[in-house]
Amino acid sequence: MKPLIALSIAAVLAGACAAEGQQTVFAGNPSFDAPRIDVTAGYHLINANAPPAECGCFTANGGFVGLQYNLSSRLGLDGEVGTVRASKISSLGQNLALTTFLAGPRIAVPGRRISPFGEFLAGGAHAGNSFFPTKNSAAASSASSFAYSAGGGVDFDLNSRYSVRLFDVSFLHTAFPNGANGTQRQLQINAGVVMHFGAPRSDAPLYVASTPAPRVKAVKDIALACYTNNHIVSAGKPVHISAETSVDPDRYYFTYDWKSNGGSIIGHGNVITINTDRLAPGTYAVEGHATLDSNPSQALSCKVEFEVANDQDQKQQLMTKVAAPPGDNSFELAAQKSLRDLFFNYDQADLRSDAAQAATEDAAFLVAHPSLRITIAGYADERGSAEYNVALGMERAEATRSALMSAGVDPSRIEVVSYGKERPFCTDDSEECFQQNRRAQFVVQ
Repeated sequence: MKPLIALSIAAVLAGACAAEGQQTVFAGNPSFDAPRIDVTAGYHLINANAPPAECGCFTANGGFVGLQYNLSSRLGLDGEVGTVRASKISSLGQNLALTTFLAGPRIAVPGRRISPFGEFLAGGAHAGNSFFPTKNSAAASSASSFAYSAGGGVDFDLNSRYSVRLFDVSFLHTAFPNGANGTQRQLQINAGVVMHFGAPRSDAPLYVASTPAPRVKAVKDIALACYTNNHIVSAGKPVHISAETSVDPDRYYFTYDWKSNGGSIIGHGNVITINTDRLAPGTYAVEGHATLDSNPSQALSCKVEFEVANDQDQKQQLMTKVAAPPGDNSFELAAQKSLRDLFFNYDQADLRSDAAQAATEDAAFLVAHPSLRITIAGYADERGSAEYNVALGMERAEATRSALMSAGVDPSRIEVVSYGKERPFCTDDSEECFQQNRRAQFVVQ
């Protein structure tokens, strides 16, 4: 039995490493979006089934600590030590102190906040302060055993450094002598806090490759576009900029480089922020360069501008750019009323069925009026940090832009911005109000 289990562990490790092996080119990449080390601690419960009694069922409580080294955002090597105690576990009245030492691979599916995972751990267990009979009638107060567990759970990310392990449920097998079959089957449940250390993380979403790009000579008809979520800012306000390629982001991956003639660049990858501290009023340009990982000779460029204005000029320009144009009978005002805003679910940027229908109708109107140019402004409700909601608002604006482009609207007629939670449509503390603020707004230029 033990050789079979050892072979199973080797197969799991080999399969996981094979799935991740080709990603070693990203190991030194600053866009690696998982912390190097996770430290976990919390509550540990075991519901045991321990013959020779008909059931031999009892519950033991205690705690656990864990250390995980992350090879990537999906694969980690985890080690855990758990200890529990129980009193009067049988009619003999004996107690039990059980400690397990387990290690093995853990595979996760990282999400915006929720990250489910599965794991297979193997190692040993030691039990003491109890009674362990053998077939020859000898008995001992302590014993050691090979042990393994298999299961999974869910982590909830609070921020870049802390997560809550909502639950980790697994099957635990041990083989302590019991005078019968020498086998115990336990349900094991953990819950606690996860602390992340090592590589820096960001609360804003990062667009990072999780699998290697195919090795191809060149990609035809490829383009790179740059966007900013705030074209006009006061000095000291951040400018968020993102880049998007015209090819499938799940197949082709790029290395990004940025240059700006004003302010300092913060971040890396296809999403950056410009620090505008002490910048004089004026217009500044940011250039983005993307190199195809599978063919470094194929490089793309894009450019986007932002303006630093004093408070009075900024207010006037934003009124001109974002507010509905004046004029009771103007064509622009009529167009503004004809376009429907899109609304989103909490913490989501995917188009709901009603939003998809609205996008189809808006696209039909824009195709029928090719002279119109629009700005799509993304918004979020008040929950979450300002930085996180700016990024979420940008995702909603870009999702709306993509829907219009798919319906035939020329992308050169569309600009996208994000105001996150800074310009709420409603300020009541209610779900109805939150829904009004989770939108992509159409503004006729």
